[in-house]
Amino acid sequence: MCFVVSLFVRLIDVIRALLGQGPRIRCVVLNYHTVKPAERQRFADQMDLLVRVAKPIRADVKQLPDKQGNYVAVTFDDGLEGVLDHALPELEKRAIPATIFVVTETMGEYANWNDMGAADAVGQKALSLQQLQRLPTHLITIGSHSMTHPFLPSISKDEIRQEVLGSRTKLEQLLKREVRLFSCPYGVFNSTVVNTCREAGYERVFTGMATMAFSEPNEFVTGRVRTTLSDWPLELRLKLAGAYRWLPTAIAWKRRMASRFRRAFSDKAAVEQPTNAPPRSLIQSSSGSAGHERSPR
Repeated sequence: MCFVVSLFVRLIDVIRALLGQGPRIRCVVLNYHTVKPAERQRFADQMDLLVRVAKPIRADVKQLPDKQGNYVAVTFDDGLEGVLDHALPELEKRAIPATIFVVTETMGEYANWNDMGAADAVGQKALSLQQLQRLPTHLITIGSHSMTHPFLPSISKDEIRQEVLGSRTKLEQLLKREVRLFSCPYGVFNSTVVNTCREAGYERVFTGMATMAFSEPNEFVTGRVRTTLSDWPLELRLKLAGAYRWLPTAIAWKRRMASRFRRAFSDKAAVEQPTNAPPRSLIQSSSGSAGHERSPR
């Protein structure tokens, strides 16, 4: 269903472009997790497609370099070894910059979370401090992915602050470089998470909402489109073209409808709920007696 709707969105974009009405500039951020040995060739093919249809840029740019063109930033969540072993060589061949978001308390250890529909990180080893230090700084940017990979909206504000600020402080101390980017675990966030990231000194927060990216100068909250090595070539083309940008609107509409239905059923249940009122027969009998007493003789 998502593919079909996105194909329709792309068709509309093409028609608008032919009429001179489409945007002259667009950018999306791809959200990968890892690349396994058997997936390296598919990742290489995806990067070949990327450089054919778009211009790769860093995820920490202040604004897009030109007033027209298609741009793409590549990011990897979780900081897993597969990125170093199988993705980095393909990125270097094509001079594609990328950002790796690291979970600080898992460096050099095995991940213990499931990314809810993305590549399963459970049982995969995270990059060690030594491996992170050897990454080419001209090509790879390091960002924070929290300390322990929690579901941030479900924890307290103090815990959010510890995850957000603690991870940044630790990475900067260990890597001796500034950490300005944060990626929300599972891609989920709320206003508290965003405000805490701003207070912690980050310059940009990446989410799991498939929106167009860098549409405003110094944009703080940036959406990404989830990308896997099983994506069809046409499916990846649609993602690179921003054709999945309708998803956040659809999700918001679905949530509003679900909320309305819940309120409607809740109100109905409250109306139908039994009370401690006396039986109807007793009310009718009492009403009849009272009426008889009030009637004139």
